[in-house]
Amino acid sequence: MPIPGEMLKQGWGVVRLRPWHLAGVFTSSAEAEHLAQSLGPDYAVKYGEHAPGSSDFSYAATEPSSV
Repeated sequence: MPIPGEMLKQGWGVVRLRPWHLAGVFTSSAEAEHLAQSLGPDYAVKYGEHAPGSSDFSYAATEPSSV
């Protein structure tokens, strides 16, 4: 079953870390937050790179700091 944003190369991903599940990739953080909240507390929103058509999604482990 396709996920929302399955063809996007980067964006806001809705992920569950254990067990791994990529629920969707979005161009806006608001859309991603809405899906994450509907899926429950195990899901988080991360900005990163996505391999279109797959569940591969990579993101930085820490948020970038502003200096």
